[in-house]
Amino acid sequence: MVDVAKAVGADAVAHGCAGKEHSEIWFEPTFFVLDPKLNVVAPWREWDSMGSEDAIGYAKKHNVPVPVSNKSINSRDANLWCRSREGDTSGEENEPKKDTFMLTINPEDASYEAEKVAVELWFSS
Repeated sequence: MVDVAKAVGADAVAHGCAGKEHSEIWFEPTFFVLDPKLNVVAPWREWDSMGSEDAIGYAKKHNVPVPVSNKSINSRDANLWCRSREGDTSGEENEPKKDTFMLTINPEDASYEAEKVAVELWFSS
C-alpha cells in the first residue's frame, strides 16, 4: 500500500480495520515505519456514526462495488493465508448464516446428516 501511495503521489492510505480488533495495530506502525509522513485514514474508527448499512449505502452512492448487501452484511475476506468472516460466531444462537459458506457448503446441505460438535483446546507450556 505504501509503495502504491508513493507511486501515485498520495499523501494517505486507508484501511478497513474496525478498531475493535488488532489488525490496525499491524497496519499502522508498518505504514509509519515505511513512510512517517503518510497519513492514515481509518473510517470505521474515525467516523463514529457509520455502521455497516451506512458503509454499504456510501459505496453504492459512489459506485464502489462491494461483495455485501444489507441482506448479507457480514464481510468475508480472503487472502493468501486464510478466508475470514466478520461477525460473532460464538454460541449456538449465532450459527453461521447460509451465505457464509463460500468454499464449502453448509453441513446441513451435505449428503450426510449434520451433527454439532463441541471442541475444547488445552494449551500448556
